[in-house]
Amino acid sequence: MHSFRLALAPLVAAAAFSCAHAQSLNQVVVTAARGEQDIARSLADVTTIDAAGIARAGASSLPELLRTLGGIEILQNGGVGSTSGVFVRGTKTSQTVVLVDGVRLENATSGTANLEFIALSSIERIEVVRGPMSSLYGSGAMGGVIQIFTRQGSGAPKPWFSLGAGSRSSTQLRAGYSGAAGDAGRTRFSIALSSDRTDGYDATLPGNFSRQDDRDGNSQRGVNASLRRTLASDWLVGAQLLSSSGRARYDDPFSTPDEASYRYRTNALSGFVRGRPVPRWQTELRVGETSIDYSFDAYGFAPRTSSQTTTWENWVELPAGRVLLGVEQLRQRIAGDGITSGPFVYATDSRHTDSAFAGYEVGVGRHLLRAQLRHDDIRGVASEPSATLAWGYQLSQYWLLRASVANAFRVPTFDDLYNPFGSNPNLRPERSRGAEFALEYRERATLAKATLFASRIRDAIELDENFVPQNLQRARVRGLTLEARHGFGDWQMRASATLQDPRAERDDGTEAQLALRARRHGSVALDWAPGRLRIGLEWIAQSGRIDASDRRMGGYGMLNLNAVYAFDEQWELFARLGNLGDKLYETGYRYAMPPRSVFIGVRYQPK
Repeated sequence: MHSFRLALAPLVAAAAFSCAHAQSLNQVVVTAARGEQDIARSLADVTTIDAAGIARAGASSLPELLRTLGGIEILQNGGVGSTSGVFVRGTKTSQTVVLVDGVRLENATSGTANLEFIALSSIERIEVVRGPMSSLYGSGAMGGVIQIFTRQGSGAPKPWFSLGAGSRSSTQLRAGYSGAAGDAGRTRFSIALSSDRTDGYDATLPGNFSRQDDRDGNSQRGVNASLRRTLASDWLVGAQLLSSSGRARYDDPFSTPDEASYRYRTNALSGFVRGRPVPRWQTELRVGETSIDYSFDAYGFAPRTSSQTTTWENWVELPAGRVLLGVEQLRQRIAGDGITSGPFVYATDSRHTDSAFAGYEVGVGRHLLRAQLRHDDIRGVASEPSATLAWGYQLSQYWLLRASVANAFRVPTFDDLYNPFGSNPNLRPERSRGAEFALEYRERATLAKATLFASRIRDAIELDENFVPQNLQRARVRGLTLEARHGFGDWQMRASATLQDPRAERDDGTEAQLALRARRHGSVALDWAPGRLRIGLEWIAQSGRIDASDRRMGGYGMLNLNAVYAFDEQWELFARLGNLGDKLYETGYRYAMPPRSVFIGVRYQPK
């Protein structure tokens, strides 16, 4: 507790800095409103990580990168490639929607996106929106939305690459070629390849039922490609591909160490056409298919899941404000050994969802208003409406006061309803109501933000003592997130802290802390960049949690150290010392997070 309080001091100090005469730096986000929007006018709790931020963080996986953000916790059953989960504002992993270039990525059996399968080298930008978002994205968007944008080309065509090596025989190779070509650069392209591997470490601790005394390594390959063409001043067409595949080792009491491994593949392919039939009407048609497949070497379980999305959305400018109108179709299928073949199969292998959504936003003086409505018809499961109402008041050029209320829902997954082992066909959809109130200060690279949030979930689905999903009477989460960043001279500080109360309220009147969610977590990062050298120190902390069986996991605090030296405008030497104090800690019960590690590499990136 004392160490966590220490994190709040630099955060509050960072929030106090400001420079009254600087100009605002506008940042455009897409996810919060399904259309380009200045982040200061998005009326949502949004955080972005660009390509430079991803490279600077030096994280070994996407979940490790996300855990530095306010309001986000992670679960990992070991190191890179291990089963991972992301908890946004105290909600569970399946209560957050993940998009890749506007298309839903979801393992339909579990409702998660298997973020551990996505190669960081394929990502150009990440947008995270916290809070209920079903009014734009439908089922599952109770905790928020994470959207991944893959690499795009710009400027003169040029190659780039990075390579590195580190502890436990870890190696990394990434290379690509991207740019703009043709008349006036109207064609933009990018191709990127990656290969990562590590021998890993022994991820299980004494007392873990699955313990095996061996190393749990991972190897992963990735490819990302994109192509865009400007047809006319108001029309653009494009396509994107993301693919990651690999093999990860894990611990399993029912197989030998040589057999305990699984192979995985994630694909996301999408295409779009966007333009303006008339000056005040922008339309976009996007189609895409994502898949998450994996298979276990030790036994016959090889799920193959796919999601096909078609979305048509339209923004119409009015004399006062603008209107969003759209329709969406989602087709999901599951197949494979242990799913649709073998001695035990799922009762259903497909799900169709038809949706319509609308929104209206307007500025009146210093007031900003937004309303959103959506209806989802999930055949044979549920028909659900959802809505959001948001308001903002521009106190000054830099200060914004905002509030919102929304409802959201999540239908039970294929595992919840149809798994031949431990399912419950009588489950009801989860339904929530949420509200938030925030005060924000934005000025160039300076940010100070305090967000109060609360949500109440009816019929929350949690596992009982026999690992069978059940509807609780309700679950609720109340909390406060503080975020700040500021630069002064050669120094830059970033900090976040979340204080929350994630509670389950059962039919017998008892209450308990929701599994795997902490009451306090946060991070502080300090960067020093004198000339060509940049050194960064990052501290991440989380208080104690319980698992689904009420077993206690202690809190922790751990340090990472990063350094980059630029030889010139194209060549960089980078290094990362992870878990500087060699802290033994766990985010999943009796699964050790990575011990101290060193990674050193070189990067070539023409400007």
